[in-house]
Amino acid sequence: MCLASSAFANVRGGSVRLNTGYDIPLIGLGTYKIRGEDVPRAVEGALAAGYRLFDTAKYYHNEKELGDALEQLLPKFGLTRADIFITTKFWPAKENNTEAARRHVMESLENFKTDYLDLMLIHFPKADECANDDPINAVNRRDAYVELEKLKKEGVIRSAGVSNFEKRHLEEMVAYQQSPPAVNQMEYHPHFTRPEAKEYCDKNGIFFQAFSSLARHEPKLINDPAVVEIAKAHNTSIELVLLAFALCQNVGIVPKSTNPERIASNLNVVDVKLSKDEIAALNALNQNQHYIRCHGWLVL
Repeated sequence: MCLASSAFANVRGGSVRLNTGYDIPLIGLGTYKIRGEDVPRAVEGALAAGYRLFDTAKYYHNEKELGDALEQLLPKFGLTRADIFITTKFWPAKENNTEAARRHVMESLENFKTDYLDLMLIHFPKADECANDDPINAVNRRDAYVELEKLKKEGVIRSAGVSNFEKRHLEEMVAYQQSPPAVNQMEYHPHFTRPEAKEYCDKNGIFFQAFSSLARHEPKLINDPAVVEIAKAHNTSIELVLLAFALCQNVGIVPKSTNPERIASNLNVVDVKLSKDEIAALNALNQNQHYIRCHGWLVL
């Protein structure tokens, strides 16, 4: 995977060229649980600070609010739709995923008032209504991804990807995919480094993107002596060290905040340059410990 030389190449934090040929900023604004008046405040703070990637999902119930905020605020900063990258996601349906995937995409296009989405992810490897060991899970995620590839050919989505997919889910896709997912988004931090899935993605040209890089400020991670020591060595915050852990490995990040000052300060991660030894020390903290209730590894 190479650093991009166009599109978002000049965005703060840089960008990466996806296997679809499109560029994705390495840093974006996560929008989980951002609703109401917080939406335009967060979007304005992000645009002012230099963010160009906005990450949402059907599950967040804020697509329309984000679309309205972007329509209102992009002109204020002299920007257009082409200057931003929109990611959204959907869970597979219990049945008829060909129809459901297309419906989700069309709804998102309407919510964002756009004629294309930069990236659509299958949010989870099964439908919420199905058991983890239900044989239909593999069929549902297959049908959803195949339909996304059709929509990609039609030009209404530029890249298709997945979230919370384990290595076995990705390997399973080889039998029916026309091309690998562009992105796999997973919980990722020093206590949960996902080596098997990350290695597979790195070897197969799938951009690895982290969510919950701060582990929702879990004390076991925030107070880990190794993390604290590295923060002191760089005269920076624990939060920026955790974000830098991903960014210094070319892993994408989408930190979430509604506070414009915090949104801006998170971009200072670009100034935290961790050494190979520091990254190795943080990777050595892995406990295979998740702090988010998104258990893709349980799904067959």
